[in-house]
Amino acid sequence: MVLRGCPFHSRERTEYALNAWRRGYSRSAVLALVLLSSALAWAAADESPGAVKRQVWADERTNTLGAPSPDGRYLSFVDTAGNLAVRDLASGTSRALTSSAGGPPPGEFAYFSVFSHDSQQVAYAWFNEDAFYELRMVAMDGSAPRTLYRNREAGFVQPTAFLPEGDQILTLLFRRDNVSQIALVSTVDGSARVLRSLDWFYPKKIDVSPDGRFVVYDSIPSGESAARDIHLLAVDGSTHGVLTDSPANDLFPLWTPDGRSVVFGSDRDGTMDAWMVPVRDGRRAGEAKLVARRLGRALPMAFTSDWVLFYGLRAGRTDVYVGRFDASTGMLQGGASAIPSRFAGGNRNPEWSPDGRFMAYLSRIGTENYGQEHRAVTVRDVASGNETVHTPRLAFIERVRWSPDGSALLISGGDAQGRSGLFVMDLKSGEATQAVVERTGDYQGLHGDWSADGTRIFFAQRSGSERFSLRAHSLASGIRKDVFHPPAGKAVIRSLRRASRTDRLAFVLADGQDGVTQSVEVVDVDRSTSTTILRSQYGDISGVDWIANDERLLVSAESASASSLWIATLGGREPVLLDAPWKRPGPVRVSPDGSTLAFSHEESKNEVWSLKVPRAGP
Repeated sequence: MVLRGCPFHSRERTEYALNAWRRGYSRSAVLALVLLSSALAWAAADESPGAVKRQVWADERTNTLGAPSPDGRYLSFVDTAGNLAVRDLASGTSRALTSSAGGPPPGEFAYFSVFSHDSQQVAYAWFNEDAFYELRMVAMDGSAPRTLYRNREAGFVQPTAFLPEGDQILTLLFRRDNVSQIALVSTVDGSARVLRSLDWFYPKKIDVSPDGRFVVYDSIPSGESAARDIHLLAVDGSTHGVLTDSPANDLFPLWTPDGRSVVFGSDRDGTMDAWMVPVRDGRRAGEAKLVARRLGRALPMAFTSDWVLFYGLRAGRTDVYVGRFDASTGMLQGGASAIPSRFAGGNRNPEWSPDGRFMAYLSRIGTENYGQEHRAVTVRDVASGNETVHTPRLAFIERVRWSPDGSALLISGGDAQGRSGLFVMDLKSGEATQAVVERTGDYQGLHGDWSADGTRIFFAQRSGSERFSLRAHSLASGIRKDVFHPPAGKAVIRSLRRASRTDRLAFVLADGQDGVTQSVEVVDVDRSTSTTILRSQYGDISGVDWIANDERLLVSAESASASSLWIATLGGREPVLLDAPWKRPGPVRVSPDGSTLAFSHEESKNEVWSLKVPRAGP
């Protein structure tokens, strides 16, 4: 189970990591639409030949960042304070293994974790005070946590399994140059031995056989196919081969407790099911057999010693809603309703075309992942309801912006070569080309928008001093220049939004140290002037949009207890609170004529389930 997507290279990536389990993002290949609810995914028992499913944990604290102990007594996870914690599966009680009752120091937190074979030690990733991940280990009584591996160039680490003797930990390393590595880290001296480098590619799951001889992982084969296969690698380097090579998407491999089979997910029968393939001496020893049907949005964790497979399950949905909007009062008229999309339950981040005839939004497709989801761009004809789906060859898409003439979309995200930034997708061809890219950028891409005449792209970029600058990029010449530098103490620029007719830019400015002190700023690019519109007492500001002939701003925010929507004026008046009709605010977008509001509404949660897998025959 890796942080499916890309490594953490920036503070925004860090904030995303802390909330990934709350938001339910994932990454996957584009092969099958998996938009099933949990009720459908775990339907009748007779759909799971010989396997027995049981819900283990499902409340507001549940996350899927840990694993069960081999003895089946405990489940590791990250608590709401950011501590590494364990849950007693018999009593339902939980306790932290790291930090004090007040939680970790600001900005630090635990991430993925795994138990040793004797269930007495837990290895875990820890985001440290220097803003990168290190590998740590702690005893079950919480005494004496140790840092095993700390390397700034390996910006992300994920422990996945202990070797039998407990002296090494199978670990995913993801370097800052976007090279992922399967490695063994010593529990004695912290030294790392790389077994295989995968360039920009990162597996969704890696596991080691109970005898410590072989590693399995999923990988994208060479060529045009985006479907994954299961690979097998000898720890001593003697062999490497493919365990499954079907045209289907095979992923999330785990060794069975006896080391004689590998269980994996596959869509070879049209839905994401669990399969088992026998293995002998590093080679496939027979045909794969079905274990359980309809895995749905499942995230496998690990086996216990008695053949119980624990997995996370993503439940809930995210939809794009629209409603009639009164720009004079800022109120919805008659409520809002979800658009009837073919991807219902998996849509987010709506954007109106400049003429208001179309709406673009991101649609979840493919299999689940731990850190992010694979997304397509859907363009909807508002009048007819017809949808056109675009799947540019990008690893991840975070947001889109329409070009002023409506012929293209500016995409924030990352490509298959690990380059992050902004890409221009032509709506006729569906092809995305590089505009502004960074080899070591955040996988979610840069925050950017078009200039009013479509000749430039404005974007926020971190400088060598770890502070952001607002820059302009000429599409014709490639020349870039700075247009705004944040004041001292401020660092992060995000949620960039251009006014409809001029090159005035509204954006959120957050303190680079705590990420909490925030304001909404407006910069006039042509005059090089800036104005503060509101400050952070309104909560965590998640988005801005221009309304009322570019004289006011809609500002969405989120506090610890509620979401809110505000109207802010450019004249310095106090913002006005509106009735926000959602729980988790996505971007709030008003149609060009000011009559219709569009927004994302998310209702999702994580669950932990167990699957009693039948033992393979002799």
